[in-house]
Amino acid sequence: MNSIIEHKAQCRLRLKHARASLSDQQRRQFDQAITAKLLAQAEIHAASSLFCFISSGTEVATHELIRTLQEQGKTIAVPKIINSQQMIAVQLGAWDDLEPAELGILTPSASDPVQENIDVCITPGLGFSPSGQRLGFGRGYYDKWFSTNTVKHKIAICYTCQLLESIPTEKTDCQVDMIVMEDRIIRL
Repeated sequence: MNSIIEHKAQCRLRLKHARASLSDQQRRQFDQAITAKLLAQAEIHAASSLFCFISSGTEVATHELIRTLQEQGKTIAVPKIINSQQMIAVQLGAWDDLEPAELGILTPSASDPVQENIDVCITPGLGFSPSGQRLGFGRGYYDKWFSTNTVKHKIAICYTCQLLESIPTEKTDCQVDMIVMEDRIIRL
């Protein structure tokens, strides 16, 4: 078990460095390509409800993506961390209602979890493998959320530099159904 934890920690350092090494110009270009590829997917067209992270730092930018999805009439839920222990999906209203919360991430002030099933979850992560393995930041928020919520499609968005041949996993780690990167899409 300790070897998996250590291997995950090493992968996280490597992936954080790889993502941070992208220039602002590269990141903007890649973000646009990823957003365009994602919006062209049948799963997104068919979805009426989506759960999407609000990007921060060096993550793939999602602000414009979320705005576009809202303009298309989609119901958007975003993550909210409760007491540093649990993540819930909260419906996103207006951007003006967002405020920095736990971990400094923009979050709606409401704390009522979305009750209906989610069609698509646009999933963040530090790294992914071609077989759909996901490596997060180590708090298990998404793994726990996926274990208790029904989602038709789990779609990861990341930069190609975040793709590793394999990711160390445990039984509780969730996998994704699709990975959208600036230069390709992997369907699982």
